[in-house]
Amino acid sequence: MEKLTEPTALAFFLQVSTFIFPWPLIYIAYRYVRAPLKRATIKRSLFLLGVPQTRELEQLIGNAYGLRNYWWPLTSLCLVTFILFAWTHPFVISRGLAAGFWEEAATIFGTDISIPQTILNGRYVFFAFLGAWLYSFMLLARRFLDYDLTPSAIFFATIRIVMAYVIGIMVGAGLGVYSSAAGVSFNVNIVTVYIVVFFIGFFPEQGINWIVTISKRALRQKKGLVKEVPLSDIEGVSIWHQGRLRQEGIENAQNLATADIPTLVSSTPFTLSQIIDWIDQAILLVVSHSTQFEALERVGLRCASDVITAVENEEHLDQLHSASHLEKNELRMLYLALSSAPNVNIVARFRWQSSLDSAKRQQAADLSTQPTTPTNDRPQSEV
Repeated sequence: MEKLTEPTALAFFLQVSTFIFPWPLIYIAYRYVRAPLKRATIKRSLFLLGVPQTRELEQLIGNAYGLRNYWWPLTSLCLVTFILFAWTHPFVISRGLAAGFWEEAATIFGTDISIPQTILNGRYVFFAFLGAWLYSFMLLARRFLDYDLTPSAIFFATIRIVMAYVIGIMVGAGLGVYSSAAGVSFNVNIVTVYIVVFFIGFFPEQGINWIVTISKRALRQKKGLVKEVPLSDIEGVSIWHQGRLRQEGIENAQNLATADIPTLVSSTPFTLSQIIDWIDQAILLVVSHSTQFEALERVGLRCASDVITAVENEEHLDQLHSASHLEKNELRMLYLALSSAPNVNIVARFRWQSSLDSAKRQQAADLSTQPTTPTNDRPQSEV
């Protein structure tokens, strides 16, 4: 008990250093191991595009990975890691350095326990911090391997740790109080909270969904605050892909369906085929309702270009009507909606140009000669 509530200063600083040390280490390894390879790749691409290699251009590419651009993101991440870990540590809590943050009155796990409430409150939040830290470490490690460790990635990791920390406090407190009131034993209660808040730290979006659900019940609201299709509904988009897309301002399938394709190709590590496939799926998810999408998916149509191909031909329309049990007029209206969706021409042209059907290849060639429909009086970029 004494070691739990009265740890030494040396133990505290060794532990907090363990959590801070990987951040500068990842940057140093990236700058001196991966960045030279990244610079070589960029120079090769510019050479193939016919861009002249000048000293100014080479200096600009080299400075992109300098410490000046990474100083504030790294400092912010290290500082946030130190502060949030310190607030959960018994060394800081027992000396009153976090006074006002943890309260004795917050009896989350019951009152008939010998460990001080402030220590317990800090310890369960540590697991939310641990989940967020582990996710951030794996995120930056993946970005390191993908030659994509930008300053914005480090800022994103910082923000995610803070968000997961706050959400973990709220979810853990609510779960602990409910379980304690339901008569759950202390050991079972605290272990359950540890597991849940660690999960929330890794997936804070799930914690937000839980809070929104509870709030809707308390306020007796039937409809959600925002109508959106999550990125997780798109096949092939993992949690790591979702995190990278969010850094580009793409929070849901609606954003992805209308995203600027050239920007995604140039600013993310994803291949053109990946981006096209995800956007193709997103268009169908956004335009169709859930019943239509499920019926189309059952017959193997998972993308907007697939549905357009199946519906534009009358014989194919009859077959799709018979297989999916969707009305013909319903399918025709869906075809019209898909045909006018943003990015659909770019997506269809890319998918059809490699089709085994000669007619589809000709359609792709025709699309490549047509100007893209302007949006807001400005021409839309094409790949």
